[in-house]
Amino acid sequence: MLRFVRINFLILFFPLFSSCAYLGLSYEDAPQAKNGILDLTQWDWNAHKSTNLSGEWKFYWNQLVSPDRTESVTKNRFILNRAPSNWNEIDFFGEKVESHGFATYELKVLLPKNITNLALSIPDEGTAYNLYANGLLIASAGKFGITKETSSAKYNPQVISLPNSSEINLTFHISNFQNRWGGYWFPIKIGKLEDVLKENQIKNGIGFAVCISAAIMAVYNLLFFLFRKKDPTPLLFSIHCTLIFIRALTTGERFGHQLFPNLSWEFLNRLEYISVYLSAPVLYAFLYRFSPSRFWKRYGAYFNFPIYVAAVAVLLLPNQIYTLTLFPTQAYCFLTVIPCWAILLIYGIFKKYEGVWILFIGYIGVMFCTIHDIVVTNNVTNSVYLIPYGQIFLIASHAILISRRFSTSLNKSENLSHQMKTLVSSTREIMSSSTFASATQTALEILSKNIRKNQELFIYLPEQNSANWKQYSIDTENDLRISEVSGLLSHNTIEINLSSLSTPSLLNDRLLLPVQSNQTNFVILDLPIQGFLNLDSEMDWVQGIAYALALSIQNLLRQDRDKLAIIGELSAEIAHDIGHHVTLIQKILRNMDQSENPDRHIGIAQAKKETEALANLSLDILEFSKKRIILDLKSVDIEEYFEGVKEDLELFFEDTGVRLTFEILADGKVKLDPLRIRRLVLNIAKNAADAIGDKGSFSVRIEKESEMLYIVFKDDGPGLSEDLKKAFYGSVIQTKKPQGTGLGLSIVRKIALAHGGEVLLDSSPGKGSRFTILLPC
Repeated sequence: MLRFVRINFLILFFPLFSSCAYLGLSYEDAPQAKNGILDLTQWDWNAHKSTNLSGEWKFYWNQLVSPDRTESVTKNRFILNRAPSNWNEIDFFGEKVESHGFATYELKVLLPKNITNLALSIPDEGTAYNLYANGLLIASAGKFGITKETSSAKYNPQVISLPNSSEINLTFHISNFQNRWGGYWFPIKIGKLEDVLKENQIKNGIGFAVCISAAIMAVYNLLFFLFRKKDPTPLLFSIHCTLIFIRALTTGERFGHQLFPNLSWEFLNRLEYISVYLSAPVLYAFLYRFSPSRFWKRYGAYFNFPIYVAAVAVLLLPNQIYTLTLFPTQAYCFLTVIPCWAILLIYGIFKKYEGVWILFIGYIGVMFCTIHDIVVTNNVTNSVYLIPYGQIFLIASHAILISRRFSTSLNKSENLSHQMKTLVSSTREIMSSSTFASATQTALEILSKNIRKNQELFIYLPEQNSANWKQYSIDTENDLRISEVSGLLSHNTIEINLSSLSTPSLLNDRLLLPVQSNQTNFVILDLPIQGFLNLDSEMDWVQGIAYALALSIQNLLRQDRDKLAIIGELSAEIAHDIGHHVTLIQKILRNMDQSENPDRHIGIAQAKKETEALANLSLDILEFSKKRIILDLKSVDIEEYFEGVKEDLELFFEDTGVRLTFEILADGKVKLDPLRIRRLVLNIAKNAADAIGDKGSFSVRIEKESEMLYIVFKDDGPGLSEDLKKAFYGSVIQTKKPQGTGLGLSIVRKIALAHGGEVLLDSSPGKGSRFTILLPC
């Protein structure tokens, strides 16, 4: 029997624990049987409830003594054997008792005359038995027989009532032909029925609690692992709980034997051994996740190898052989692995590994319960078995550990989430800065919230076209201080070149954190170590702030470049627009210079229009700098307004060789900015003239449908490529013309969009271009 051998083995190590007083156990003078008689006449049943039927029992080896005492007892030979114990290796009149066989145990119990309603609590005995009281069969388990063929093993813990009598003669017929150990090996308790039932209910409740808690934790942690397979710790704990569940079913109250009576005794017995053997390497793998060490990583597989060999033996070999592995396996574990892991857990506590102290408490708790049960089994004290409590304690401690670990991870995740939120808001605040100084001051103010008041923060930015750096800091009033420093920082014998700093470096009690771009240091943070090295997430947050500052500075530099590009674009647009207005004015003046020209007043009106257009262009320059166009909307008559535009185009295309077609197919009123729409038309016309050359046609058609005005321009020029069409909607166009910028079309779309409209472009190489201007009426 596994539990019995385990406990007997632990007795060998009991001297290691100086005394029972050290364990905090109380000892009582429980009555012991002498010469086959147990005198309980003076036993205080009210104070002690129950006691074990232990001491000297009459032992008849390979003899079937009649329980009714009708046959002569003189012909039966017996010895006095201290029980409970197994019968292996007992010296019976010079014969060594073997594991397989049968025997009779006898005990006379003397009781007070006024005591009634007594009962026995019978645990599992090995491996089949019939129990008689005063000649009556009161309990049995399995099938008792005197041969292997007539005997079958079964574990069946039970509570049995005793006849009311002042003298109880117990006859115990036990047979064992399956297990390596036989005999009356676990103590039978006697007491009042209500007390025995109560104790039995408590034991069953504890055993049931072990089963339920182990099963729940096994399923819960397995599901946890399936949803997050990155960490094997829940899987290891699930396997360990499963093994505890199997062990609880096959030991103690033997729930597995009662729930599954059709399963063979041999199968359940193998499960019992397997659950004990495999729990060791699984537990050690679980412990290693919390208290890692190079020693166990290198040699742990060798330590577990003998345990795996024993487990394979249980699976493949018969009972008579695989049971031989029990004593050496447990001796091996107690002499090597168990003390080794006690040392490693203490090492983990010393190294302050997270949660190791919880594991160590659980470890100590199980060892204490095991040693306590050694004492109880050997009748040193009359107490209850604590192994079930130890199993619950172990499950609870491991569950607390995993819960604490996940709770810590959740807290870290929440803190990280909070830091990410603050990082996002801080990044937005830094990125919205308009100058280097304001961006740096904002970063310093954000970082300073994480340091003590007497500590300082510095940010170093390189000066352009210089080997010097600027040092930024803030005072107690959050005012920015800027000073020039050289690119070499030194403290005692340590020197650091800011330009060549590529990784975080320590300078005395400060951390220098560089942020690089294109192998060049953009920003260097100078931080006190004590404020930012507590958690990795805090360092990540600091680096995020540093990167945000670097990006802000990059954006500011890019904006400076963009401003120069905008100035160039604006200058090109101005030159473009002034060019075609000046051209028109020159033509008007040339025509007016001809003395025979009778339409001088018409030329003066047209020149006035062009002068007004140039004045409007000055307003566009201001609006362009503000990145928006402010319209001067007026309600105009469609036919009258576009007749004037037609006259402008006729004058524009005069002497160019371009054939102009202008159709007005709409009437009514429309709201628009007259000067800007005229500018839009002239821009398209000028680009068409440049593209068509000396020969070609250009048409304009004005249509109205519902609440939308359509201005359709069409030419038979070379058309636009796909790249130019994509660039048109990006508002940046560059043509291949040797003169001119090609930005006239970008002005077209800006004006259309300002009116709430859009420009539709239909063009392909060799097939001309078609522009449709959509304007809401």
